[in-house]
Formats: sequence, C-alpha cells, structure tokens
Amino acid sequence: MLSKFSINQRLIILVALAGSIAGLIAVTLWTQQPDMQVLFTNLNPEDASGIVDKLKETKVPYETTGGGTTILVPSAQVHELRLQLASQGLPHGGGVGFEIFDRSSIGMSDFVQKLNYRRALQGELARTIAQMPEIERARVHLATPERRLFGTEENRARASIVVSLRNGQALAKTQVNGIVHLVASSVEGLQVKDVTVVDGHGRLLSSAAGSDDAAGLTGSQLEYQRTVEKDIETRIQSMLERIVGQNKAVVRVSGILDFRKIETTEERYDPNGQVVRSEQRGQEKSNGVNGVSGGVPGVQSNVPPGTDQEPPQTSSTSNQTKNETVNYEISRTVSRIVESSGSIKQLSVAVLVDGIYEGAKASADGKPAADQAKKYVARSEEDMKRIEEIVKKAMGYSAERQDQVQVTNVQFDIATEEPSTQGVEAAADVTNPFLPYLRYGVGGLLFLLILFMVVRPLLGMLGSTGTALEQSATASLPASVSQVEAALEGKPRSQLIDMARSNPEATAVIVKQWLKTDQ
Repeated sequence: MLSKFSINQRLIILVALAGSIAGLIAVTLWTQQPDMQVLFTNLNPEDASGIVDKLKETKVPYETTGGGTTILVPSAQVHELRLQLASQGLPHGGGVGFEIFDRSSIGMSDFVQKLNYRRALQGELARTIAQMPEIERARVHLATPERRLFGTEENRARASIVVSLRNGQALAKTQVNGIVHLVASSVEGLQVKDVTVVDGHGRLLSSAAGSDDAAGLTGSQLEYQRTVEKDIETRIQSMLERIVGQNKAVVRVSGILDFRKIETTEERYDPNGQVVRSEQRGQEKSNGVNGVSGGVPGVQSNVPPGTDQEPPQTSSTSNQTKNETVNYEISRTVSRIVESSGSIKQLSVAVLVDGIYEGAKASADGKPAADQAKKYVARSEEDMKRIEEIVKKAMGYSAERQDQVQVTNVQFDIATEEPSTQGVEAAADVTNPFLPYLRYGVGGLLFLLILFMVVRPLLGMLGSTGTALEQSATASLPASVSQVEAALEGKPRSQLIDMARSNPEATAVIVKQWLKTDQ
C-alpha cells in the first residue's frame, strides 16, 4: 500500500508515525515517573558525595540540582531516607568532626594526631555555628601554635570564622559576640580579642572589645539606641493604624541618647546645726591645817625640847579647782549620685499619614460604577492636630528635651501595595495534593490528542487509498469471471504470465474472484 505513495509522502507518513510512537512512549514514561522532592539542600561536596553513594547502594532513584548541592528523591521515601541517613551521620553539616577518630590507624604520628584533632575541632565548631537560623554555612580556621619552653616566647592562639548568611538575614551584635565567646571558650589559650568573624562578602562582623566606631559609640550602645528607636516606632505605628487603617501610616524615629556615666559626690556642712559630740567636767576641792616648827635661826632654835620655848605657829588652807571641756560637731551631709547611662537627650519623630479615599458614585441601578476609581481626600487640620497629639503622647514628648515632631499628610501609591500572600499560600496548599493527579490527567490528554489527531487520520488515509486502488483495479477488469476466462482462453502460457507480472493488482483481484466462485 505504501508503494503507491511518492517518496515525500512516505517520509511524511513514517515521520508522523515515529513521532507519534515517541510521544506516546514519552507520555507513558512521564506519567510513570515518581514525584521528586527535596531530600537535602545546600550540601557541601563531601556530604553530597556521601549521600549519593548511600542512595546508589540502596538503589534509590535520585536527581541532583543546584550544581550538586540539592538532592531530590521520590516523595514517598523522603522521610524514611532522612532517618536512615541521620542514623549513619549524614549529612555531617560541614567539615570533619570527631568521627575522624572512629577509624584510627596503627602507627599514626603525633603530628598527624594533632592535625586530625584540629580538623575535628574546626568541624564541630562549624556545625555548632551553622545551627543558627540566620547562618547557612560556616567555616572555622584555628591557628594553635606549638608550646614553647618559655612563656614569653609562646605565641597566642587565633581563630577566623567565615559565615554565609541566608538571603535577607543579618546577625545582630549580640549574636556575633556569642559566636566569638563560643569559639574562645572551646579552644585552649584562645582569647576573645583574637577571634575574627567575617561574612561571605568579606565584611568584618566582629571588633575588638571596647573599640569605638566612627560615631564614638560601641556596638552595644548603637544596638541599644536602635532598640529604643524601634520600640517608639512600634508604639506609634500600632496606635496610628487603629485610627487611619492598616498600612496607612509610616513612622520613623531618630533619637540622641546620652551614654555618659556621671558620678557626683557632695559633702555639705551646716554651721547652724551644732551638735554636742562630747562633754568632760572635773572639780577638785581641798581643806587642811599646816603646822609651822622652828623659830629664829640660831642657838635658840637648836635647843632640845623640854626647855622653855615659845609654842609653834599654825595656818589653815582651802583649795578648789574646776575643769569643764565641751566638744561640738558641725552637721555634715555626704551624697554620692550616679546618673543612669543611656538616657534620652532628644527625640525626632517623622510621621507620614495617608488621606481618605471616597468610594465611587453609584449608578442608576444603585451599584457602583466599575470604571470609576476612588477619590483621594486630604485629611483636615483638626485630624492632623489630633494625630500629632497622639504621636506626642505615644513618644513621651518633652519640651525640656526640645523634642521634634512632624506629621505630614501625603497620598500613598496604592498600585504598589503588595497583595496579601495568605491567599496565595492557601491556594498553593490546596493545589499541592492534586499535583500528582494533574500529571496523569495531562498525560492522558496528550495520549488522546496523538491518537485522534495523528494516528487515526493516517490509518484512515491509508485505508481509503487501498480501497481506491482495489476499486480502480477491479474497474479495469471485465465485469465477470466468465468474461475474463473468455478473454484469456486460447492465449499461450507465457503471455498469461507476462500479463500477470505487468498487472499484479488486477491478477490478484481475478484470483480472489475465482476463489470466491469455487466456494
């Protein structure tokens, strides 16, 4: 039947049939292919290689994407494979940990032993740091010098940490300090000042303790200032959104904080407030009679007693002494005043408030016109003053600090507002369970299209061509078998054979007619 077509027609038919068969095979394989889901992502080359080897051993189909950092497996085996690989310690999470000592070789030198310990410590620290949600990968490099005989000649240990952050993530100063202290506490002889932390772009995240930046403030002071500003912004924002509506107000706060530590000691004396501290009083009084012996110097005075002489002379004495000592203490007051650090010196608040949007006018049937946009109306001065008073109350406005508040009414660009993602996520959650069935539906549809649009027309074309050829061959022959026999009667055998070779189709039809007649 194909011999009746031209070469171009034969090629077209063969190409169409081959394409149809290939399409059917591809659709069949695609529908039978398992649904692949992520097993692990952001893998190190060592972890990816180890996981692929395990999957090959268990003969589990897998796919790799993202340059080999992401591995996909059938969705029905994701959780089971994760548990199996976790029992075998995969993935390691970056570097080599203390599992390097599970396979110790005989004859290992002391140098290799120390080198393996350093590698293991670096790997364990990197795994611990990578557990933070903001960090995608981490690398730790330790420089531990050899011990020297004299302590003055010994060099200090140092450490360098490189962290690759996730998209849109950033590390706070407290988190960086936590990483620094974690590494310094894990390595013998390592000090905090000798630990350096940089991100994937080479930016320095850590700084020496006590170092000041260009603004004259330490990292903790800057973080505290941002925290205070953010807290005031949140308070003002939450209050305004209850009044003007969600996403209808923008608040920015700039504060100046005083981080000086002032300590004052005062000592005051009150001359009018005298207090007796001590008092001492003493009094002495004595009375007595004093005898006077002797006489005029000379012989008479030396005469022995018993002889006639004049009686002795006597005198009376009286002494009185009085002492009084009083000590006074002057009143004194000693005060020690320490002012708190981080007090607010001045606040500047800027607020942008959206206006009011009036609805479109209703049409004659009472429904709003679809082609009419909402009209923007600016807020009145009373509303702006009321909003300004609310802002002052929320921020703790103080005229003594010379705080500044600016509230401006502007029209927000509604077209740039991002739609709510909750509905999108909900729709995605709803359609996810039907994805496997959708694949089978699409595959069946493609199968039917190939069958009805390609295969069936070709078969019909071939069938109609064969019928037309048979009819044309039959039409060229005589009407009955008897007439054919009459026409062939009397002709030599060689001529009959030539006629059959020259017209095989007609000969086949005659033979069929003879067979039907014999039956």
